[in-house]
Amino acid sequence: QPAVWPVLLQPSVRWFFASVFFHVLAHIAIYIFFSLYLDSLGYSKQTIGLLWAVSVVIEIGWFFTQGRWLPWFSLPAWLVLAALTMAIRMGLTAGLPMVWPVLLLAQALHAITFAAHHTVCIAMISRHFPGRLRGRGQALYTVLGYGLPGVVGGLLGGLVSSVLGLASVFWCAGGCALAAGLCAFRAWVLEPR
Repeated sequence: QPAVWPVLLQPSVRWFFASVFFHVLAHIAIYIFFSLYLDSLGYSKQTIGLLWAVSVVIEIGWFFTQGRWLPWFSLPAWLVLAALTMAIRMGLTAGLPMVWPVLLLAQALHAITFAAHHTVCIAMISRHFPGRLRGRGQALYTVLGYGLPGVVGGLLGGLVSSVLGLASVFWCAGGCALAAGLCAFRAWVLEPR
């Protein structure tokens, strides 16, 4: 079995994983707190369900048509774009939650903030962890990109919401998305050419 450490010692790979961590940490706000947030603002269960459905339909649409969009940018550029789009999405959700078209737009951005990001991450894992290392790379992606941010995001989000309110969770998530963008940009700069 080839060793994974030489791959993890590459600066671009470490920055990539840092970007994934912060990006998914930002997404945890949506996964855990979005419905609670909208309910606290007086939205009906039907409206909340509709907003979730919009993001799912958009996500599926991306996955069916991603071959058309992915060639527009390099993989590292997509990571930066997804992070910046996530920061915008969180800002819209936190700052204009009572403007229905804005919430629809924010949920439609799921195509980039989740679907495009996930596709690009899997491609980056395949690039950095070729052949027999691929399974280990995907395991690291799952743990560092979903497990750890899920736990941290749930705990910190609960603390932030109880002290500062639910809108603050989304403002903090926007900050995490910006951190993801900075890490993704750093990974891009350090990517071997």
